[in-house]
Amino acid sequence: MPRIDFYILAAEGHDRREHFCCRLAARAWREGLDVHIRTADEAMSERIDGALWTFEEASFVPHGRESLDGDNPIVISADPAPGALIINLADSLPEDWTGRSRIAEIISADAAARKAGRARYRDYQQAGAEPRTHRIDH
Repeated sequence: MPRIDFYILAAEGHDRREHFCCRLAARAWREGLDVHIRTADEAMSERIDGALWTFEEASFVPHGRESLDGDNPIVISADPAPGALIINLADSLPEDWTGRSRIAEIISADAAARKAGRARYRDYQQAGAEPRTHRIDH
């Protein structure tokens, strides 16, 4: 069973959620993990792709929209992609979540995001996982 971490943000808005996603993906890549950022749709994929170019001024975080046979350590896509870590930004569980080593769920303070996050938390628990929660105040 993978390790599942829910990051509960104090702030509202997709921009805060997506910025935290970039920070988390960069940190995971620096720790040697391949990452799949699972987005809800094409528009979100485009925003994340752009944000990964600009969220840190002094560094480069290698990423792309396709795996390129494993050459991209961070893949941004609504479709299944390789990666030990899935950062799930969609409102449903990834189909292949049990085959990963880690799952990260980022939940903003928006009411709809919290409601969808609670449902995914219950789904993971019902499947036998033990999700952890982390409160992020900044």
